[in-house]
Amino acid sequence: MGTTIKSQGTELFWATDATTNKRVVAPNGISGLGGAKDRIEDSSLDNLTDKTYVGGLGDPGQVTVGIILKKGETLHDDLVSLKNAGNEVSWGIYSGDAVTAPTTVASIMQPVVGRVSAIFLGYVADLNVEISGNDIWKGTITIQRSGAVSYDFTP
Repeated sequence: MGTTIKSQGTELFWATDATTNKRVVAPNGISGLGGAKDRIEDSSLDNLTDKTYVGGLGDPGQVTVGIILKKGETLHDDLVSLKNAGNEVSWGIYSGDAVTAPTTVASIMQPVVGRVSAIFLGYVADLNVEISGNDIWKGTITIQRSGAVSYDFTP
């Protein structure tokens, strides 16, 4: 039996160039790493009851990242610039099991020994700011995934 992966200490990074990365400050939730496969009908005329299907390509969804906005945090400006540029970059989500910082090789985030990870490519499709009464400023980063997620559950 494996050990439960706690969300405390989870970090999200993106590759800024071939060998460097930045950490998203104050994320408070990440969802949307799924993506169902398309279905391709392969029914023939001799089917008498139901259609039949085979699996097609996966359809990468959008990853949604809630963040708490911080006054004076230049990272938030970097995310706006990333959205405006529309460039696809490598993203990495890392468990809080260790404090070892991830590395970037050839502009791709890398798994870290001792930390569970999920690495994927995507571009910032939207950066939404939410302001409510008697609350704090919050934001939502929407990342459109491109391709599969590479998981490492046994670091």
